[in-house]
Amino acid sequence: MPKINYTVEILQLKVVQEIPGAWTSNHFKELLNHLEYEGVEEIAENELKEMACMALSDFEKEEAVEKVLEFRLGDKLNSGQRKNLGNEMQQDPLWVEYSDIALHEELFHVGCMLFWSFPRNFPAPDIAKVVLKISPTNPESKSDISAPTSALVCRILKDGMDEYTIMNRLFDENLEGNAFPEAEHIIWQMEASEYDPASKALSLTLYTSWNWVEDLKGVQKFESSAYPDG
Repeated sequence: MPKINYTVEILQLKVVQEIPGAWTSNHFKELLNHLEYEGVEEIAENELKEMACMALSDFEKEEAVEKVLEFRLGDKLNSGQRKNLGNEMQQDPLWVEYSDIALHEELFHVGCMLFWSFPRNFPAPDIAKVVLKISPTNPESKSDISAPTSALVCRILKDGMDEYTIMNRLFDENLEGNAFPEAEHIIWQMEASEYDPASKALSLTLYTSWNWVEDLKGVQKFESSAYPDG
């Protein structure tokens, strides 16, 4: 029987429609410049998002997709790939379905911008915010959770779900092994509080696609034998 390293409580599991800080005033300014919009520096900060949406809505939807993909992903997609996604992004949440999970987070941010600009034509952004209270049960696990890695957190999440969950089906060897590089693309954003010696617990907030954590719905508390990559 594996050694129990953590007791985990799910404090929050909810739908969110954007990740804080993913689109800042500077992002909106840079996007406007990318769209060759004039007078960007004269726009009040509280109007930048609205102006970016208006500027983008002047383009045909397919071209707007290409423009935002080019802005957020640069040369990670070639021109042909951006064109192909022009129609796909109007139909599907590619932050879930695109074949390369390394692009999922940025595709979500692109999807947010397109939805704000064309709310009738693009899928509403919809991802999971998860807040965990993680209590180590031994000195080694206390040390590991002091600077949690994506691989460790994925293994913790896995222990709260059954063996048929999508993370288990796709990455069972990585979850049971000592190297899980894909975890960086599953845990999009993560913020941990400092370890509290009094409560012997750490609070961890993370953002990810729903398909990775869907099976945590209804789970309140579980034990985990998770460990970081070796």
